[in-house]
Amino acid sequence: MSYTLENFLGKDPSHLVEVPEFKNCMLTAETAAAFKAMHDAAVKDGLNLIPVSSYRSFDRQLTIWNEKYLGDRKVLDNHNNPVNISQLTGIEAAYAILYWSALPGFSRHHWGTDLDVAADNLMPDGYELQLVSSEYQEGGIFYPLTQWLNENMEKFGFFRPFTDNSHVRVGTELWHLSYRPEAEKFLAFVTRENIETLIRSSSIAGKYCLLNMVDELYNDYIINSDNKDLRFNA
Repeated sequence: MSYTLENFLGKDPSHLVEVPEFKNCMLTAETAAAFKAMHDAAVKDGLNLIPVSSYRSFDRQLTIWNEKYLGDRKVLDNHNNPVNISQLTGIEAAYAILYWSALPGFSRHHWGTDLDVAADNLMPDGYELQLVSSEYQEGGIFYPLTQWLNENMEKFGFFRPFTDNSHVRVGTELWHLSYRPEAEKFLAFVTRENIETLIRSSSIAGKYCLLNMVDELYNDYIINSDNKDLRFNA
């Protein structure tokens, strides 16, 4: 199947299907089938693998960005400590947000190929999922899931686009998986021109700061010469 720029930007979800086995889950049909197969394998090994976030629209990503930029939503640093956005310049605020959140239109969650995962049978009753590194690293509640994914995800076509790499400027997300065969189909839309056009045409907070950062956004936050997998942010 071929995809359009509107699919890429999260403005047209017509290429996606609802996955009935999971609540509020929308993916491409091929990604859904691969994830269901991986889920079934994980269940056999005692882990009830579930998606906790899949497709996210452009408008939803825009709301997240604007609320963070305006100080209405929490922004975390690389140690998961709150950042006081009001004390930062516009460009500094953009850097802080970009560590964990993508520009609207440039989140991998727009594509229907990417999802955040957990294992709900590892969570005690009443546990509030945070999606932070300490939950997925050694000693964390989801560390058994991390180990299982390390050994098995590539068998089903999945990889982690956000992993430790000193050459990139976004956070490691052990919970974020991407279905490579489908995600690669969206790479043709990754151009500097598309970034600048989208920023100019949107109601994104910090627009004029971001327009002065287009080259940096393209080179440091979207592509990386030392990483053949397109990184993006979440």
